[in-house]
Amino acid sequence: MILKKSKRKKTLMFLLLCIAVNQFSNSQIDDRVVLGYFPSWSESWTSANQNSKLREIPDFVNYVFLSFAKPNLSYTAGTYDISQTGIQTPYDGCTLKESVAALKNKGINVILSIGGETYWGTSDAYNINYQQIKDLVDDMGFVGIDWDFEPNGSFTNIGSPENVQHFIDFFNNSRALMPKSEGYILACAPSGVGALGGSTNDDPASPFAYANRNTLTGEDDTNLYNATVPTNGINLFGFSATGHMIPVLNNVGSKIDLIAFQGYNAGASTNRSIMYDAFAYYAEQYDISIAAGVHFPNEPWGPYYEYTHENVASLSNHIEEHAYRNDDNDGIMIWQVLMEGTDSSAYSYLNVASAVLNGVSEVTAIQNANNFSMSPYSGGVTEGCNPTGGGELYCGVGEYDAASSYPTANTQVYHECKIWKNQWHANPNEIPGDNSVWTFVSDCNEGDGCTLSVTESTLDKIILYPNPSSDYIEISNLDEAREYKIYNLSGQYVSGGTIERGQKIDVRGLNEGVYFIQLENNTAKFIKD
Repeated sequence: MILKKSKRKKTLMFLLLCIAVNQFSNSQIDDRVVLGYFPSWSESWTSANQNSKLREIPDFVNYVFLSFAKPNLSYTAGTYDISQTGIQTPYDGCTLKESVAALKNKGINVILSIGGETYWGTSDAYNINYQQIKDLVDDMGFVGIDWDFEPNGSFTNIGSPENVQHFIDFFNNSRALMPKSEGYILACAPSGVGALGGSTNDDPASPFAYANRNTLTGEDDTNLYNATVPTNGINLFGFSATGHMIPVLNNVGSKIDLIAFQGYNAGASTNRSIMYDAFAYYAEQYDISIAAGVHFPNEPWGPYYEYTHENVASLSNHIEEHAYRNDDNDGIMIWQVLMEGTDSSAYSYLNVASAVLNGVSEVTAIQNANNFSMSPYSGGVTEGCNPTGGGELYCGVGEYDAASSYPTANTQVYHECKIWKNQWHANPNEIPGDNSVWTFVSDCNEGDGCTLSVTESTLDKIILYPNPSSDYIEISNLDEAREYKIYNLSGQYVSGGTIERGQKIDVRGLNEGVYFIQLENNTAKFIKD
């Protein structure tokens, strides 16, 4: 066991802050946060040993944001059908449930990340069914949700009154269904400058207020709006997103468990700790855990600042020894865990962070940055379930939705009285019967307007006896095991199964009347008396 370093003495500022505002003690985070985003579309899958990139995450990572689900996702509890959720794993919901369980077995908590850059682009994105989000969380075994709110694909205008209210609504509505008392974690991933005072959103009472920017950074305003120039932080106060979390925190801060701020794509400022310090000020008031976001080179916008083993270690040490947060569970987040280079990777960054956050010296942590191994799936945590598709079922299969994608091959859907399955990833509006991605599986006569077609030419191909019957019927000329379906006189499906030679079909549960039994394309009539 690694012993922590001796803690620095609490500062007078912290004591005053505690007396004034720190009345909360219901944190859902019970360990130093070492968190990585995992993009669902990058998942791999080996059915032979059931291993994957997701399942082999090393256990020094203790939180994973699985990205991304659609804010306006559609999900029906108990179906395990994730085809309309925005999650893009190459397998179905049952396998995802097992992956989440595999990580939980290693002590890794999986949080569903909602939104991202691409899913907020339409007004319909805000038609959010919070109950369906909760149902998905419960069925898959997620410990909570992360609101990754990037309106219009960026943080531009995120601090507008409209977007601030959206953020507030997200937490009010989701917390109402997923309370702290039941262990649900509510997180968000705001801009790294979100808690610094800005010209639009500010908090004069905060040590990081807009008016204090020059004192805090030791710089004048020459480069306030020049993000590309390396500064000591003055340009962090000049973004349109600066301060956007201040009104959110002052409104619903007590409903947030974890803030994993995006401390990257924040210009060329060399001062990366000031963003953490600003969030820490509010975290202390509302009992929120903070994860300072870092990026594995290179940043997509820039690059202006490059994270390394050295500055990740330094930032982790700053967090671990923070004057009034050193006894809390703050940590490091990275986008994304699968990035790697020749001598380093996102995992080696997190390995360094984990070591320093738990008391190892920066030098030692850096020396052992790549001293870790992945953890292949070893079984033992299978979560059984049966994916049945979403919404109303027809012949046991969910109805096709033209607005949804179907990323998992061999997903079955019902469409126009037929069952289809996709051969590969099916995009929205690639309609069964019109697009070659779908192949025909079988007829299905359970939907509206679907009836069984019975012709006299098929009636003599199946020999039933006794007929009529009050209890059992047998097919005398059955040559091998076959699936059968029974329909009433109106052509509605009533029952079915598989029958082998010599077996009997139980019809005791049917009402008296005329029925048809179908085997493949052959149909015969029988009477239940």
